[in-house]
Amino acid sequence: MERSRLWEPEYRLPPISWIAILLCIALLVYEHFWGNGFTTMVVMLYGCFMVPSVFLTDRVQEKYFFYTLEYVSLFRKFTITMSVIFICLWLLSTYTQLII
Repeated sequence: MERSRLWEPEYRLPPISWIAILLCIALLVYEHFWGNGFTTMVVMLYGCFMVPSVFLTDRVQEKYFFYTLEYVSLFRKFTITMSVIFICLWLLSTYTQLII
């Protein structure tokens, strides 16, 4: 008889993670053709913070960071926050360039 998987943590990447990855790729392509130095730097920083926030899933944390789970989860929350801040900063800097 197979064990119930109802209470096991989710090991797949959630849809929001896929959206973050595709958004990063789209922003990199956009910045390559139409961006300037400042907005490109903001997108690069978003990508640097997006990678650990997406790929430090519960499974990775339990497998590689078992003894420091609370610190790694705090690091993941920090990278998620920084990713959101850099997306907002990119939107603000791109919007102000468009209206000037």
